[in-house]
Amino acid sequence: MSSKLPNHLLHPIPKTYFAVHRLPLLLLIFCIMLALNACWGSRDDAAQQSDLPVDQQSSSQSESNGASEQSDEQIVEATPIPTATPIPLSGDLVLWHSWSGADAEALEKVLATTLLAYPELTINTLFVAYNNLAQGYAEAVQNGSGPDLVLMPNWWLGDLAAAGVIAPIDALLPPRALDPYWPETVKNLRRSNQLYGIPAYFEVISLFYNQRLIDNALLPGTTTELLALPQQNPSFGVGLYNSLYFLYWGIPAYGGQLIGADGTILLDQNDGTANFLNWLVQINQRSGSYVDTDYGMLVDRFKKGEFAFFVDGPWSIPELRGALGDDLGVMLLPAGPTGPARPWMSTEGFLFNPNSSQQNKMMAVQLALRLTNAENGTVLAQQASRLPANQWASINGDPLLEGFRRQAGTAHAMPNAAEMAEVWGYGGDMLIKVLNGVADPSTTVIETAALINEANQK
Repeated sequence: MSSKLPNHLLHPIPKTYFAVHRLPLLLLIFCIMLALNACWGSRDDAAQQSDLPVDQQSSSQSESNGASEQSDEQIVEATPIPTATPIPLSGDLVLWHSWSGADAEALEKVLATTLLAYPELTINTLFVAYNNLAQGYAEAVQNGSGPDLVLMPNWWLGDLAAAGVIAPIDALLPPRALDPYWPETVKNLRRSNQLYGIPAYFEVISLFYNQRLIDNALLPGTTTELLALPQQNPSFGVGLYNSLYFLYWGIPAYGGQLIGADGTILLDQNDGTANFLNWLVQINQRSGSYVDTDYGMLVDRFKKGEFAFFVDGPWSIPELRGALGDDLGVMLLPAGPTGPARPWMSTEGFLFNPNSSQQNKMMAVQLALRLTNAENGTVLAQQASRLPANQWASINGDPLLEGFRRQAGTAHAMPNAAEMAEVWGYGGDMLIKVLNGVADPSTTVIETAALINEANQK
């Protein structure tokens, strides 16, 4: 398996994406025809799958058992919206997705099980390559068609909402429908106090470690402890991918703040961000530790046992487990001087087409709730090593997934504010300048905040 980042970490969509890039209309029509012909849901097909267990809707309703922090984008309280009651699932729905491999196998299983429970329902599915999914979906909706629901990461939510190609769903939810989900996954799919999606799974970075290289008694609980370990032995070093998504966790751990409720960048409001950057410079100078923009190099060195710790996400579990076997562990990211590490949580979920009829929107929301319930979340964890957004789903004692689930308790929902479009480039430049030793951390933080706020007209 090649060492590469997930697509959504490689190709965030620029804010002009939907205004500039278009699929040819004939290709669009062809895709839609394929979707309508890719029938999952005939009653005969359902009958042939009768050996599969019938999915049971989770009845667990409780408050979150994870410590959840307010995300950087403020959620403004509004007058409660009347919520819909569940409706029978019957008729035709169209779903687009880009899931492949183990993800696709898990989706196939939960769809088949759902169709057994609802023999009057037909689900037409279309696979669209990830790099074409957002563009193709937006183009289809803008031309008055498209699927009833689509599986997409929250990285694209802001652009999709701004383009008017996804529908808010607050009024379509049955009472307490969101109770089972991790609160931060729901925040991931909110923008401007409107909910646009139902979360399927989440991702969050945490700290992998090689149990063959380091004894559990030496595992670091703080950044100070992690910094000291390579001085004892270079094999106790750490690999850190130099990107804002992978390193954000240390900014709040050192008391810094990225963005305010009004979209103003606040990195320069105290010395927390600069202090964390200083820590990164120090750890990068330790023998056996690396803060580098070459992700593949870091993965390979960790697999070869050149350093004991590596910050990465659950997408790497299959590759790293294949290399290290039972020696692979996952632990919490180290706390900083002012509190725990708070990595960003990102979410992939079901979004909904504003062109669909009201009946189909209601059915699509009910289907998404069904496909993400506790039992189907368990399937996603078992078959695809994904972290279910439904917090009552079982991960069957997988210690690596459990490690990431513990980290979720301190995570922040990744902001959906429009101002984030300018943060990625300038924030990444800030890290590179400081780590390459060409700029002072404190000065660079001030300059970066000013540049982003100026670009956002703040």
